[in-house]
Amino acid sequence: MGLLIMFAARETYAQVNLPPPPPPPIGQATDLPAPLPPPPPPTQRPAPPQRPAPAPPPQPAPPAYHAPVRRRPEVVYVVEEPPAHPVAITLNPLPLVWGRLSGNLEVELAPHHSLVASPNLLIFNEDRGTPHTLSNGFGFASPASNGVGIELGYHYWLRWARSLRGPFLGPSLLLGSTSNATVGDPSHAQSYWGVAFDAGVEEVIFDGFTIGGGLGLGFIRMAGSDAVFPRVLLQIGWSF
Repeated sequence: MGLLIMFAARETYAQVNLPPPPPPPIGQATDLPAPLPPPPPPTQRPAPPQRPAPAPPPQPAPPAYHAPVRRRPEVVYVVEEPPAHPVAITLNPLPLVWGRLSGNLEVELAPHHSLVASPNLLIFNEDRGTPHTLSNGFGFASPASNGVGIELGYHYWLRWARSLRGPFLGPSLLLGSTSNATVGDPSHAQSYWGVAFDAGVEEVIFDGFTIGGGLGLGFIRMAGSDAVFPRVLLQIGWSF
């Protein structure tokens, strides 16, 4: 019974198959809108260039290897340089025995180099020995001679110092005039010239007191006569 009722209801509400509507007349617009144009194809943008991968940061260099330093205690001795004394004024006491007064003025121009001037006078009569000995070195002087002279010399100091000290050597030029000479005409004073070469040593002590000595050999010429004679140096004075 129930099945019949459901079937009757289905038949009642079912639509009748109607024919399709007639087509619209030719030349008349249809109510349907025109179809939309197809969408444009999507534009493809070029892919951006690939950036290179960033370089890895530089690695710091490994620390340099330093061998361990072994420190050893050292003792340093500081030697204090004595004060400078570049000028020396000295007296030659040895020639006084033969009546000759002489002195020296020496100036240090640079380390190792100095100039010396030595004036001399025959101040009193004295036996100066026979000719061709010490008398020749005093300008061919006789016991009754008077005279004046000068020696101009150069000294090379073997040891560098700011004072005139240490061993030295160097030449000298001898100039002078002698009266009553043992050669030539003794009635008037006669001039002479000569050269010498000396070597010696000098020391400055007590902050200025100077003493030195040495040996040398000289040559002298007067009135056509020549002589070679030994030289003995002894100097005492003060350095400034």
